[in-house]
Amino acid sequence: MKALFGKLALYYNSVKNQLSAHAWLRRGLWGIAVLVLVYFLWKLTANLLGWNQPTYKTVAIDEGPLVVSISASGTLNPVKSVQVGTQVSGMIQEIYVDFNATVKKGQVIARIDPREWQARFDQADANYILAKRNHENNQRLIEKNFVSPAAFDQTLSAYKSAKAALTMAKKALDDTVIKAPVDGVVVKRSVEPGQTVAASLQAPELFIIAQDLADMQVETAIDESDVGRIVEGMPATFTVDAFPGKVFKSQVKQIRKAPINIQNVVTYTVLLTAQNSDLKLLPGMTANATIVTEQKESVLRIPNAALRFRMPSPEGSDKDGKNTDTKNIDAKSAKLGAAAGGKPYTPGAMAAGRPRKVWVLEGQGLNKKPVQKMIRVGLSDGSVSELMPAKEDASNAEETLKPGDLIIIGVQGGSAAGAGANRPATGPRLF
Repeated sequence: MKALFGKLALYYNSVKNQLSAHAWLRRGLWGIAVLVLVYFLWKLTANLLGWNQPTYKTVAIDEGPLVVSISASGTLNPVKSVQVGTQVSGMIQEIYVDFNATVKKGQVIARIDPREWQARFDQADANYILAKRNHENNQRLIEKNFVSPAAFDQTLSAYKSAKAALTMAKKALDDTVIKAPVDGVVVKRSVEPGQTVAASLQAPELFIIAQDLADMQVETAIDESDVGRIVEGMPATFTVDAFPGKVFKSQVKQIRKAPINIQNVVTYTVLLTAQNSDLKLLPGMTANATIVTEQKESVLRIPNAALRFRMPSPEGSDKDGKNTDTKNIDAKSAKLGAAAGGKPYTPGAMAAGRPRKVWVLEGQGLNKKPVQKMIRVGLSDGSVSELMPAKEDASNAEETLKPGDLIIIGVQGGSAAGAGANRPATGPRLF
C-alpha cells in the first residue's frame, strides 16, 4: 500500500512539473509576440511621422560677386639695379660709400691699390716712347733711301703695338678707381678695405646700386597650368609680412617667356608693378600676390561641395554606392550637351558651361524630400561656382534654380545615410 501511494506521489509531482514548464513556455511565446508587435508598430509610426528620415546638410543659393584669381609668392626687387664690379685684380685700398648711401653717376666709391698697374703703365709708356722715336728716325731715313721699306714697316708695326699697349695699360690704371655707373642708392656692399679681389673669368661683385627704390616690381613664379590665363595689364594685389593687413595695388607688367624647370615643375616669371613712393617696401621682401583673372559683380553662387555630393541611397545603387538609376538624368544630360555644343555630355565632365547634377531639398516640414536637378556652372573660385541661367533651347533638360533654394552638401542619420554617407572619397575632384 505504501508503495502504491509513493508511485502516485511521484506521478503527481511529474505532472505538476510538466504543467509548470508549459506555463513558462506560453509566457515566453507571448512575450516574444508582444516585442515583435511593438517593433512593427514603432517602424510604422516612424515611417508615418518621418522619424527615421536622414538629416540633410544644406546651403542656400545666394547672389553676390565672384572673383577668380591666381595666388603666387614672389620677391620685391628694384626695377633697375646695377651690379658694380671691377676688371682688374688687386687689394681694395679705400671704400668711400656704405650701405644705403646715395651716389651720383661718376662718383668715386672705391679704389684698388694702383701700384702694380702704375708700374705696368710706366713700362708701356717707355716702350711707346722708344718705338715712336725709332719710327720717326726711319721715316726720315726712308725719304733719303737710306733704309729699306721692310725695315720701315717693322718700326711702324712696333710703334703701333706699343701705342696699343699704352692705351690698355692706361685703361687698367683707370679701372683701379671704381665709380658709380648710375644715380641711385647702394643696397649691397660685398667688399671691405684690405680685401683682395681677383678678376679672372668673371668680374667680382663689389656693390649693387638700385637706381630708383620708388619704382619696384614683384617677381613671381606662376605654374605653367595658370600662366595661360594671365594677360599683361590684369589687376593684381600683394601683401608683405612687414605690413600685415595692408594690401598694395598692382598690375601685371610682364610675362617672361623663358621657362624655369625645377624638378620637372615648369614655371614662368611674371612681373607685377609695385609703387613705393614712401620707400616702405624694401628689396628682397617676400610678397604674396593675387592676380585677378576674371570677376563678376553679381552672380548666383552655388557651393562646390554641392557639386561633389552624391546621394547615398541603397535603392538604385551598386555595391560602391554609385547611383545606377540615371536613365532619365543621362537622357537630359545628352540633350543639354547636344544643345550646348553638339557633343553629348559624358558624366563627370568638369568644363564650365557643361551640365552638372545637384540635389535640392524641396517641400516643407515632414514633406521635405531631396530632388536631383541638372544645372550648368560657370566661373569658380575654388569654393563657390557661378550658377548659369537655363538656356531656352534646353529647358526640358535643364532646371532653373533661384536664390534661397536649399542645395544639399551632406547627409547624416537615417537609412539612406547608412548606405554610404560616411564612405570616404574615392579620389580627388576638381570641385
